[in-house]
Amino acid sequence: MVIDRLEHAEQYASLGRGVAVALAFFQQYQDDGLDLPLRTVLENENIFANGVNYTTEQKKTKLLEAHQRYVDVMYVVEGEERIYYKPFAEATNITMPYDGEKECALAALDDDTATMKFSAGQFLIFFPQDGHLAAQLWDKPGKVRKFIAKVAVETL
Repeated sequence: MVIDRLEHAEQYASLGRGVAVALAFFQQYQDDGLDLPLRTVLENENIFANGVNYTTEQKKTKLLEAHQRYVDVMYVVEGEERIYYKPFAEATNITMPYDGEKECALAALDDDTATMKFSAGQFLIFFPQDGHLAAQLWDKPGKVRKFIAKVAVETL
């Protein structure tokens, strides 16, 4: 997992062409304050960015997810949220083994799962080994506009 501010994105270009493409898209994005576009194709199905627009809320069910075919590269344009992180191999309660059709495995949060604030201007990179849960309430409900780029592992 990587978390940093977008102004440092160039330092992470060496993580792979796909990551570099996603970060460059975030850097060139001109925010107009409106809802983010639902889907922007950057390179066919290998690299694309989904825009999400929502208000954070307290959720009862909290599950870490992990992917195998895609790396998640997220960027918060507006707002803040809580994210959870734990190496998926260390998760003790797998609730759904990896499902290729859903491109996801799920696990319940353990007591030692790390949590941190993810705020406007920051980006995150979650690799296949990274169990993660985003879009959670930080301290009070708030508007969030965020891009989630899906970067095919083979583009790294």
